[in-house]
Amino acid sequence: MTIDIILTGSCGRMGKEIAASVLSDEQCRLVGCIEYKGHSSIGKDYGECIGQGTLGVVVADSFSAVPVDSSVIIDFTAPSATMSFLDEIDKRKARIVIGTTGIDASGVDRIKKSSQGTPIVYSPNMSMGVNLLFILTEIVSKRLGETFDIEIIEAHHRLKKDAPSGTAVKLGEIAASAINMSYDEAIKNGRAGMVGARTNKEIGMHAVRGGDIVGDHTVLFAGLGERLELRHMAHSRSTFARGAVAAAKWLASQKPGLYTMRDVLGL
Repeated sequence: MTIDIILTGSCGRMGKEIAASVLSDEQCRLVGCIEYKGHSSIGKDYGECIGQGTLGVVVADSFSAVPVDSSVIIDFTAPSATMSFLDEIDKRKARIVIGTTGIDASGVDRIKKSSQGTPIVYSPNMSMGVNLLFILTEIVSKRLGETFDIEIIEAHHRLKKDAPSGTAVKLGEIAASAINMSYDEAIKNGRAGMVGARTNKEIGMHAVRGGDIVGDHTVLFAGLGERLELRHMAHSRSTFARGAVAAAKWLASQKPGLYTMRDVLGL
């Protein structure tokens, strides 16, 4: 079975990484590439965008010219763009993998609404290692969260627009839930000035931005006389691209519903 793939944000850094994974996978076929209106590559063969000659796929600025009903869309763009894509595909037989970060609570509700009629994989991180980190964070937080202080530190490249990262937010949600608190109740975003002594019921969140860091996430459990650190470091965006393609292949045979990478990976 060949899986037809449509890429949004196809000429961006992540789009190109995903395209490379799609084009190298014998089970996948690239059938559509979407970019924002006014992009310099609109109307051109996508091969020109990625330096691979002619691929026979023209970059478009909407879904009207691509076979949405028979394809899986992979979306790593921006929250506003993702919401507009959902508006376009809600009435069609579409499937979509969403790796966009920075989506707020209303956006998540919008995704949940679409998933009632559309198969959707939505995850802040597509790597196997990070999804194992989610599980380990839950286990350790339940065991140590009442007696150890929890701090989350994430680092990304200087061009990343949202902070904290979607992965760090997910880690915070998991840790907070393990100590019977909501994310908003527990999270302290950085500290500055005379903030007083740390309380037992808080989770520190710290975002680092610099250079070309692909993505580092650390969950620190600090106790008296010892500490435990759970850490994941991404060396290349290809890690997330491979995960996104794996999710698309898995989603092709699923019924409407909202899924995560834990479903895809069987974790």
